[in-house]
Amino acid sequence: MTLPYPAELVRMLEFIADVCNRRRQGELDTAASLKAVCAQWQFPGASTATRADAEATWAHIVTIEAMWDLGRDQMAAMANGLLRTCDARPHLVRHDDLDWHMHGLPAGAPIADAIAVNAAMAMADLVRGDDIVRLKRCSDARCDRMFVDLSRNRSRRFCSTTCQSRTNVAAFRARALEH
Repeated sequence: MTLPYPAELVRMLEFIADVCNRRRQGELDTAASLKAVCAQWQFPGASTATRADAEATWAHIVTIEAMWDLGRDQMAAMANGLLRTCDARPHLVRHDDLDWHMHGLPAGAPIADAIAVNAAMAMADLVRGDDIVRLKRCSDARCDRMFVDLSRNRSRRFCSTTCQSRTNVAAFRARALEH
């Protein structure tokens, strides 16, 4: 699916959703788990993360997750707040297999601030494009996972086919009981 956004923006939004989901599910509670998820997503700067870095990241995750559910104006205000708090200094970089793209902080910045600034910049791009409806929560009543809706018409409702199937089966059984 081609969106009107660069691939690195979509990847950042998916990374943020994954980090928030893992944190809420208790899978991301140590410096080692932070290092592992950052390595998996090729997010730089976490290889030397300490417990203090992880705790600072968790503090930002609360704000980032809250932004996911906000309206456009409130999201813009919170993104601006995060950018100020973390002393963001956006600049263009080109590295690895990526073409020119924005980084919010210089290399070596604290991992917690890097994650927060990159999340704020990604969400700011959606605010600018008036497309925050792509940031969703799963519609399955037993799930509340965050995901990025990459469908053409922004109609995706579930984080996975598992949740979609579970909801469809429950609806089918409810209808069968009515007859």
